[in-house]
Amino acid sequence: MDSSLALPPNLVGIITPSTAHTLSFLATTSYVGSLYLSQKLFNPKTPKQAKAKPINSNHDDGSAIPPISSTDDGDIGYEGNGPKPGSRDHPETMKRRMIAVIISTTLSLSSVYLTIKSLAKYSGNRSSIIQSLTLLGLRLPNNNDNSKLLYQILPWTLAPILMTGPLFAMLLDDDLPLIGNRYHGEGLLQKLGRGYREFGLMELRNYAVGPITEELVFRSSILSVSILGGLSFSSMVFGTPLWFGIAHAHHALETFRKNGSTKHAAIHAILGCLFQLSYTTLFGWFASYLYLRTGSVLPPLTSHIFCNVMGIYLPSTAIARQPKRRYLIWGSYLAGIAGFVWGLTRL
Repeated sequence: MDSSLALPPNLVGIITPSTAHTLSFLATTSYVGSLYLSQKLFNPKTPKQAKAKPINSNHDDGSAIPPISSTDDGDIGYEGNGPKPGSRDHPETMKRRMIAVIISTTLSLSSVYLTIKSLAKYSGNRSSIIQSLTLLGLRLPNNNDNSKLLYQILPWTLAPILMTGPLFAMLLDDDLPLIGNRYHGEGLLQKLGRGYREFGLMELRNYAVGPITEELVFRSSILSVSILGGLSFSSMVFGTPLWFGIAHAHHALETFRKNGSTKHAAIHAILGCLFQLSYTTLFGWFASYLYLRTGSVLPPLTSHIFCNVMGIYLPSTAIARQPKRRYLIWGSYLAGIAGFVWGLTRL
């Protein structure tokens, strides 16, 4: 664990492991519960039908799995010219939910500060604030005091290294995020300008509010109270991400309702939830390790945003599009995994 996260003597043992688990549970339920309470608190009236622009997607055939945020993950629910009133992708719903999770995130961060302030017996607020910000990882990576350039950039590049295969496959399709030239005759500047103009509520949710609030809650807040509670390094890496995975379980209910509340809808919802639980937990393992090794929430946050932009581009999809390059595609996927493992062991 990074030296910046080591507790000073006055913070050692100030809460028990059971208290840390309780605070983690409260942070999780507050975050997920705010998504539903937002429908009642901020505007009790049913949102009106609004015309919505088409959703931008990196892959037109739906080959990419949705992002890894509990505030996104396309229950699109289109009806007529836009999402159904009350569905997760309706503009009013998105606005309310973003406000709600920002409030919930602020409360979670504040709980860490209040715990330290009330139990650590610092003489002034300044020491409590500095210790809270340090424990919450709201700082640049410490890089384990290693001045080598490789170790300075490694925390920021592990996610792109892992995605070497998908990036290569998307390059073959001329479909790289932001710079892919899917519109014939469109240059880089024109595409960037179009992306800026088309950046709307859904993009704001998926690529900004969702990742930022989730990392501040499920990494900064939960790992902070886990450190204060004296949990072991391995339990923080492999155990705390379960809160992140559990936070996505509510999608099963929404999927069940969206598909008609039938037996088939229930099976679809359960299978989808289990799959999403699996890959969000895997990402949580990586993000938690990255946080604990660097002492900063910024590398996990940028990795989260990058993964949301990329989705999950399966090699079978890439090979179906480029069958003559199957060996190059498989090689790029394997090289990405090998490079990721190598980099992870050298953090």
